Amino acid sequence: MRIIFWNTGKNARINPYIRDIIIDNKVDIAILAEYQADISNLKDMLFAYGISMNQYLSPGCARITLLGRYENVKPAFQNTYCSLQVIRDKYILGSLHLPSKTYCDRRKKDIIIREIIYEIQALERTLLCENTIITGDFNENPYESGCLAADTFHSLPCYTETERKYREVLRNRFKMFYNPMWNLFGDFSFPPGTFYYNGNNAENPFWNIFDQVIIRPCLRENFIDSELKIIYKAGEECLADKKNNRPCKKISDHLPIVFEVKEK
Repeated sequence: MRIIFWNTGKNARINPYIRDIIIDNKVDIAILAEYQADISNLKDMLFAYGISMNQYLSPGCARITLLGRYENVKPAFQNTYCSLQVIRDKYILGSLHLPSKTYCDRRKKDIIIREIIYEIQALERTLLCENTIITGDFNENPYESGCLAADTFHSLPCYTETERKYREVLRNRFKMFYNPMWNLFGDFSFPPGTFYYNGNNAENPFWNIFDQVIIRPCLRENFIDSELKIIYKAGEECLADKKNNRPCKKISDHLPIVFEVKEK
Protein backbone atom coordinates (compact mmCIF):
# COMPACT_ATOMS: atom_id res chain seq x y z
CA MET A 1 0.00 0.00 0.00
CA ARG A 2 1.78 3.09 -1.28
CA ILE A 3 0.38 6.40 -0.08
CA ILE A 4 1.18 10.04 -0.78
CA PHE A 5 0.12 13.07 1.19
CA TRP A 6 0.39 16.58 -0.20
CA ASN A 7 -0.89 19.94 0.94
CA THR A 8 -1.52 21.35 -2.53
CA GLY A 9 -1.77 24.97 -1.43
CA LYS A 10 -5.09 25.75 -3.19
CA ASN A 11 -3.33 25.62 -6.55
CA ALA A 12 -6.07 25.17 -9.16
CA ARG A 13 -3.47 24.06 -11.75
CA ILE A 14 -1.75 21.39 -9.68
CA ASN A 15 -3.25 18.30 -11.36
CA PRO A 16 -0.33 17.59 -13.75
CA TYR A 17 2.06 17.49 -10.78
CA ILE A 18 -0.21 15.14 -8.84
CA ARG A 19 -0.59 12.90 -11.88
CA ASP A 20 3.17 12.65 -12.35
CA ILE A 21 3.79 11.95 -8.66
CA ILE A 22 1.19 9.18 -8.66
CA ILE A 23 2.73 7.63 -11.79
CA ASP A 24 6.36 8.05 -10.66
CA ASN A 25 5.71 6.56 -7.23
CA LYS A 26 3.15 3.88 -8.18
CA VAL A 27 0.72 5.33 -5.68
CA ASP A 28 -2.31 3.38 -4.42
CA ILE A 29 -3.88 6.15 -2.33
CA ALA A 30 -3.45 9.91 -2.74
CA ILE A 31 -4.41 12.20 0.14
CA LEU A 32 -4.61 15.89 -0.70
CA ALA A 33 -5.13 18.88 1.58
CA GLU A 34 -6.29 22.28 0.34
CA TYR A 35 -7.17 20.69 -3.00
CA GLN A 36 -9.09 23.14 -5.20
CA ALA A 37 -8.44 21.75 -8.68
CA ASP A 38 -10.85 19.67 -10.79
CA ILE A 39 -10.81 16.11 -9.48
CA SER A 40 -12.68 14.77 -12.53
CA ASN A 41 -9.93 16.20 -14.70
CA LEU A 42 -7.29 14.56 -12.48
CA LYS A 43 -9.02 11.18 -12.75
CA ASP A 44 -9.16 11.57 -16.55
CA MET A 45 -5.45 12.44 -16.64
CA LEU A 46 -4.65 9.28 -14.69
CA PHE A 47 -7.00 7.12 -16.75
CA ALA A 48 -5.12 8.20 -19.89
CA TYR A 49 -2.14 6.37 -18.36
CA GLY A 50 -4.16 3.29 -17.48
CA ILE A 51 -4.66 4.27 -13.83
CA SER A 52 -8.18 4.08 -12.44
CA MET A 53 -8.79 5.83 -9.12
CA ASN A 54 -11.97 6.46 -7.17
CA GLN A 55 -12.66 9.42 -4.93
CA TYR A 56 -13.30 8.31 -1.35
CA LEU A 57 -16.01 9.90 0.74
CA SER A 58 -14.92 12.37 3.40
CA PRO A 59 -18.21 13.96 4.49
CA GLY A 60 -17.71 16.80 6.92
CA CYS A 61 -14.00 17.12 6.16
CA ALA A 62 -13.71 19.57 3.28
CA ARG A 63 -10.01 20.14 4.03
CA ILE A 64 -9.12 16.62 2.81
CA THR A 65 -9.60 14.97 -0.61
CA LEU A 66 -8.82 11.28 -1.07
CA LEU A 67 -8.65 9.04 -4.10
CA GLY A 68 -7.23 5.62 -4.68
CA ARG A 69 -7.20 2.27 -6.46
CA TYR A 70 -8.88 0.22 -3.69
CA GLU A 71 -12.57 -0.59 -3.85
CA ASN A 72 -13.38 -1.50 -0.23
CA VAL A 73 -12.82 1.84 1.52
CA LYS A 74 -15.44 3.11 3.97
CA PRO A 75 -15.61 6.47 5.75
CA ALA A 76 -15.63 6.43 9.54
CA PHE A 77 -15.28 9.46 11.87
CA GLN A 78 -15.08 12.80 10.06
CA ASN A 79 -14.69 16.34 11.30
CA THR A 80 -13.26 19.62 10.03
CA TYR A 81 -9.66 18.52 10.53
CA CYS A 82 -9.72 14.72 10.16
CA SER A 83 -11.07 12.02 7.88
CA LEU A 84 -10.88 8.41 9.09
CA GLN A 85 -11.26 5.63 6.52
CA VAL A 86 -11.43 1.85 6.96
CA ILE A 87 -9.54 0.07 4.19
CA ARG A 88 -10.48 -3.51 3.33
CA ASP A 89 -11.97 -3.91 6.82
CA LYS A 90 -8.50 -4.23 8.37
CA TYR A 91 -6.66 -0.90 8.17
CA ILE A 92 -7.55 2.47 9.68
CA LEU A 93 -6.27 5.40 7.63
CA GLY A 94 -6.46 8.83 9.21
CA SER A 95 -5.95 11.90 7.03
CA LEU A 96 -5.27 15.19 8.80
CA HIS A 97 -5.05 18.85 8.05
CA LEU A 98 -4.70 20.43 11.48
CA PRO A 99 -4.98 24.21 11.98
CA SER A 100 -1.88 26.35 11.79
CA LYS A 101 -0.39 28.23 14.72
CA THR A 102 -1.44 31.48 13.03
CA TYR A 103 -5.14 30.74 13.53
CA CYS A 104 -5.20 28.36 16.50
CA ASP A 105 -3.48 28.52 19.87
CA ARG A 106 -1.85 25.54 21.62
CA ARG A 107 -4.76 24.77 23.93
CA LYS A 108 -7.37 24.81 21.15
CA LYS A 109 -5.21 22.58 18.97
CA ASP A 110 -4.72 20.07 21.77
CA ILE A 111 -8.51 19.86 22.19
CA ILE A 112 -8.78 19.04 18.47
CA ILE A 113 -6.05 16.39 18.69
CA ARG A 114 -7.53 14.74 21.77
CA GLU A 115 -10.91 14.39 20.04
CA ILE A 116 -9.21 12.73 17.06
CA ILE A 117 -7.27 10.36 19.35
CA TYR A 118 -10.49 9.46 21.16
CA GLU A 119 -12.21 8.58 17.87
CA ILE A 120 -9.21 6.57 16.60
CA GLN A 121 -9.12 4.49 19.76
CA ALA A 122 -12.89 3.96 19.66
CA LEU A 123 -12.62 2.72 16.07
CA GLU A 124 -9.71 0.44 16.99
CA ARG A 125 -11.86 -1.11 19.73
CA THR A 126 -14.82 -1.55 17.38
CA LEU A 127 -12.73 -3.24 14.68
CA LEU A 128 -10.54 -5.16 17.17
CA CYS A 129 -7.64 -3.87 15.11
CA GLU A 130 -4.71 -1.51 15.60
CA ASN A 131 -3.47 -1.40 12.00
CA THR A 132 -3.66 2.38 12.19
CA ILE A 133 -1.87 4.83 9.89
CA ILE A 134 -2.20 8.60 10.44
CA THR A 135 -0.85 11.01 7.85
CA GLY A 136 -1.30 14.62 6.88
CA ASP A 137 -0.34 18.19 7.61
CA PHE A 138 0.08 18.29 11.40
CA ASN A 139 1.14 21.95 11.18
CA GLU A 140 3.86 21.29 13.75
CA ASN A 141 7.10 19.36 13.95
CA PRO A 142 7.49 15.85 15.38
CA TYR A 143 9.26 17.28 18.43
CA GLU A 144 6.43 19.66 19.35
CA SER A 145 3.90 18.75 22.02
CA GLY A 146 0.94 18.01 19.75
CA CYS A 147 2.92 15.17 18.19
CA LEU A 148 5.02 14.06 21.15
CA ALA A 149 3.02 14.54 24.34
CA ALA A 150 1.42 11.52 26.02
CA ASP A 151 -2.10 12.97 25.90
CA THR A 152 -1.90 13.98 22.23
CA PHE A 153 -0.53 11.81 19.38
CA HIS A 154 2.25 10.40 21.58
CA SER A 155 4.33 9.58 18.50
CA LEU A 156 7.92 8.63 19.35
CA PRO A 157 11.06 8.54 17.20
CA CYS A 158 12.39 5.21 18.50
CA TYR A 159 10.39 2.08 17.71
CA THR A 160 11.82 0.02 20.58
CA GLU A 161 10.25 2.46 23.05
CA THR A 162 6.84 2.01 21.42
CA GLU A 163 6.93 -1.79 21.70
CA ARG A 164 5.41 -1.34 25.16
CA LYS A 165 2.32 -0.03 23.30
CA TYR A 166 1.55 2.39 26.10
CA ARG A 167 3.18 4.17 29.03
CA GLU A 168 1.84 5.49 32.30
CA VAL A 169 1.79 9.16 33.26
CA LEU A 170 0.11 10.12 36.53
CA ARG A 171 -1.39 6.60 36.69
CA ASN A 172 -3.04 7.01 33.29
CA ARG A 173 -2.14 4.78 30.36
CA PHE A 174 -1.40 6.41 27.00
CA LYS A 175 -1.06 4.39 23.80
CA MET A 176 1.82 5.17 21.44
CA PHE A 177 2.51 5.75 17.78
CA TYR A 178 5.84 5.31 16.06
CA ASN A 179 6.96 8.36 14.08
CA PRO A 180 9.56 7.60 11.39
CA MET A 181 9.66 11.22 10.16
CA TRP A 182 12.39 12.11 12.68
CA ASN A 183 14.81 10.27 10.41
CA LEU A 184 14.33 12.82 7.61
CA PHE A 185 15.44 15.93 9.49
CA GLY A 186 18.60 17.80 8.52
CA ASP A 187 20.80 18.29 5.50
CA PHE A 188 22.43 14.86 5.10
CA SER A 189 20.00 14.40 2.23
CA PHE A 190 17.75 16.78 0.30
CA PRO A 191 15.23 18.09 1.11
CA PRO A 192 15.73 18.76 4.85
CA GLY A 193 12.00 19.18 5.49
CA THR A 194 8.57 19.63 3.91
CA PHE A 195 7.92 23.29 4.72
CA TYR A 196 10.23 26.29 4.88
CA TYR A 197 9.62 29.35 7.06
CA ASN A 198 12.03 32.25 7.15
CA GLY A 199 10.66 34.16 10.13
CA ASN A 200 12.23 36.33 12.81
CA ASN A 201 11.14 34.18 15.76
CA ALA A 202 13.78 33.75 18.45
CA GLU A 203 13.61 30.00 17.79
CA ASN A 204 13.31 29.07 14.15
CA PRO A 205 14.58 25.84 12.52
CA PHE A 206 13.72 27.30 9.06
CA TRP A 207 13.02 23.82 7.67
CA ASN A 208 10.07 22.02 9.25
CA ILE A 209 8.48 18.60 8.87
CA PHE A 210 4.82 19.48 9.21
CA ASP A 211 3.74 16.74 6.79
CA GLN A 212 4.07 13.40 8.52
CA VAL A 213 3.06 9.78 8.83
CA ILE A 214 2.76 7.95 12.15
CA ILE A 215 1.84 4.29 12.68
CA ARG A 216 0.87 1.97 15.50
CA PRO A 217 3.80 -0.23 16.62
CA CYS A 218 2.13 -3.39 15.25
CA LEU A 219 2.72 -2.08 11.71
CA ARG A 220 6.44 -1.46 12.17
CA GLU A 221 7.54 -4.67 10.43
CA ASN A 222 5.33 -3.79 7.47
CA PHE A 223 6.62 -0.24 7.11
CA ILE A 224 9.25 -0.01 4.35
CA ASP A 225 11.91 2.39 5.64
CA SER A 226 13.54 3.00 2.27
CA GLU A 227 10.23 4.08 0.72
CA LEU A 228 9.59 6.93 3.15
CA LYS A 229 10.58 10.04 1.22
CA ILE A 230 9.98 13.74 0.89
CA ILE A 231 9.26 14.25 -2.80
CA TYR A 232 10.81 17.15 -4.65
CA LYS A 233 10.22 16.07 -8.26
CA ALA A 234 7.08 15.44 -10.28
CA GLY A 235 8.09 13.91 -13.59
CA GLU A 236 10.72 16.27 -14.97
CA GLU A 237 9.51 19.22 -12.91
CA CYS A 238 11.22 20.22 -9.67
CA LEU A 239 8.91 21.15 -6.81
CA ALA A 240 11.67 23.20 -5.21
CA ASP A 241 12.61 26.67 -6.36
CA LYS A 242 15.84 26.34 -8.36
CA LYS A 243 17.11 29.65 -7.00
CA ASN A 244 17.05 28.77 -3.28
CA ASN A 245 16.06 25.07 -3.10
CA ARG A 246 12.95 25.84 -1.05
CA PRO A 247 9.41 24.67 -1.93
CA CYS A 248 8.27 26.51 -5.02
CA LYS A 249 5.30 28.57 -3.86
CA LYS A 250 3.98 28.82 -7.43
CA ILE A 251 3.24 25.09 -7.08
CA SER A 252 2.80 24.64 -3.30
CA ASP A 253 4.57 25.85 -0.18
CA HIS A 254 4.62 22.24 1.06
CA LEU A 255 6.50 19.28 -0.38
CA PRO A 256 4.64 15.95 -0.54
CA ILE A 257 5.60 12.76 1.26
CA VAL A 258 5.33 9.15 0.11
CA PHE A 259 5.48 5.94 2.16
CA GLU A 260 4.71 2.27 1.84
CA VAL A 261 3.12 -0.23 4.22
CA LYS A 262 3.14 -3.87 3.12
CA GLU A 263 -0.27 -5.42 3.55
CA LYS A 264 -0.55 -8.23 6.06
